[in-house]
Amino acid sequence: MKILYKIEKIIYNIELTAVVLLLLSLSVFAFSQVILRNFFDYSIIWMAVYNNMALLVLAMLGASIATSSFERSHINVDLFQGILKFPYNKYLNAVLTLVASIACLLFFFFAAHYVDVARGVGKVEHAIHTPEWVVALIFPVCFLSMSYKFFLCFLTDVNDIRARRKRR
Repeated sequence: MKILYKIEKIIYNIELTAVVLLLLSLSVFAFSQVILRNFFDYSIIWMAVYNNMALLVLAMLGASIATSSFERSHINVDLFQGILKFPYNKYLNAVLTLVASIACLLFFFFAAHYVDVARGVGKVEHAIHTPEWVVALIFPVCFLSMSYKFFLCFLTDVNDIRARRKRR
């Protein structure tokens, strides 16, 4: 189990570093665009395209970071969590995290298929000289990461249930 959490921590650190770098570059380029447009009536087209792509990547990485088993800050629909008592609320939480893991795994397969199709089409974003499928790679990568993290949350919940049963 410890190796799984170490892998998650490595993934988390990579994602967090990417978010910081993207946010920094996004801020610098957006500020530059505002200055160039307002004071010089000039615009650099690739900055606008980059900002759009970076915002998309930033949103996906942020969602992936929020699903970490030690963060657990992802949005949940906790309609019955407050009503149900232990152990039923833990069972429900375990089932919901397993369902979320399976859903993210399905989204991973759909996103991977989309990247494969986009790669075959060969559309290139001319402003940044990058094929569209390269930018779309963030979807399968983040969905696979989220599926892994939700599965670790499921394993954590199952271990918590087992540990509390043994204490009784």
